[in-house]
Parts: sequence; C-alpha cells; structure tokens
Amino acid sequence: MAGDLPPKDVLIALNRSATAARLLSGAVHEVNNALQVISGTVEILQGRTDLGEPVTRALERVRAQSARAATALADVLVFTKGSVHETTPVDLRETVTYCLGVRRFAIHRAGLAVRFEADPDESYVAPGTSSLLQQAILNMIVNSEQALAGTRSTIDVELRKSGPHVEVRVSDEGPGVQVEPRERAFEPFVSTKDPWQGAGLGLWAARAIAEAHKGTLTIEEKPAGASFVMRLPQGG
Repeated sequence: MAGDLPPKDVLIALNRSATAARLLSGAVHEVNNALQVISGTVEILQGRTDLGEPVTRALERVRAQSARAATALADVLVFTKGSVHETTPVDLRETVTYCLGVRRFAIHRAGLAVRFEADPDESYVAPGTSSLLQQAILNMIVNSEQALAGTRSTIDVELRKSGPHVEVRVSDEGPGVQVEPRERAFEPFVSTKDPWQGAGLGLWAARAIAEAHKGTLTIEEKPAGASFVMRLPQGG
C-alpha cells in the first residue's frame, strides 16, 4: 500500500543512486580507455634517450599516477561485476583489505584513518559469496565514515576467531547509535542522515547478507562510539 512506502525524497534519492551507478559504469570504461592511451604514450616517451632529467621525472610521476588510477578503477569493476550467486570459501582477510582499499581515498580525504588488526598467523575463511560479503563489510565501513564526519578520528577494523565463528568488527569513536531502540538501526530506511547521503539501507543490507550466510550482525556494547560485529561460520 502507498502508506507503507518510504518517504518520496528517499525514493528519489534511491533512484538517483541507481542512475549514478549506471553513469559510473560507463564513465569507468571511458576513463580506463583514456588511461591506457596515456600509459602507452608515456611508455613510448620513456624509451627516448634525448629527454632531460626533469622531463624523465615528470613522465615517471604520470606513469605512477596513471597506474594508481587504473588500479582504483579495477577495484570498482571487481565489485560491480562480482557474482551474487557463486558460493566459495572466502578469505575474509583479503575481503577486508579489498574493502579498505576501495574506500582508502574517501577515508583519507575526510581526514580519517584506519587501523586494521588481524593475527598474521591465522586463517580467516568463511563459506559464502565474495561480492555480497564485500558489500556487507563496505556498508559497515561507510557507516563508521559517516559517524565520524567532521572529525580527525580512526576507524578500527578487526578480524578474529570466536569459537566456530569468524568475527569482523568495525568500531569508531563517533556519537554512537542515535536511534532508539538501537535495534532500529538495522531496519530499512532508518537513518539520521539526509536521504541524499544514504537511504538508510546500509546496516539493513549488511545484516541481511550476514544472515543469508548463516551469521549475525549485532551492535556491541561500547563506552563511546559504536561497534558493529559480523559473525560468520568458519569453513573452507
């Protein structure tokens, strides 16, 4: 029924996001083609022996930045093209590292930092769909980014084992969960942000994905800020 629909501004924001995703897909391919031309031209110029040192250094900077941009675009394409049906053993260390890489620029631009902790000798593997787990973890990270907006704080991401589960914990020292009861944070379209900053689906989707993997996503008690913990069954 119409009365059960989200507010009109939320629906418009969702439509804008979907439209932006389509535009982004085309733009990524166009920019990637342009980067290939730039990289090819730089490679030709670097093969010359009559260029001075300042030009050589400048070409190396262009080459390095082109490679960096190409890697960032490749990471986006990996996410957008990932299968949502294939189930495999998922290395959660690699998944978290990928997610932090995708968000690195946005996090640093916002003046934030990230601290990632995981025992280097442990294996953190859970059966599931890699692209969906990427989506869930990205949503958790973005939730902390939004909570820390305007601060110079740190997002803490931790991987650890707990009994038969692997835990992905994302914590911050922001204002904490600002809806009551706190479980409402996992309901769709519940958000303290403007609809244009997000429709309030991030935590809802992250929990739905965790539950689809026979896991959970919960809020952990914390003296200050917020801590969200995704628990997934171990396996591989």
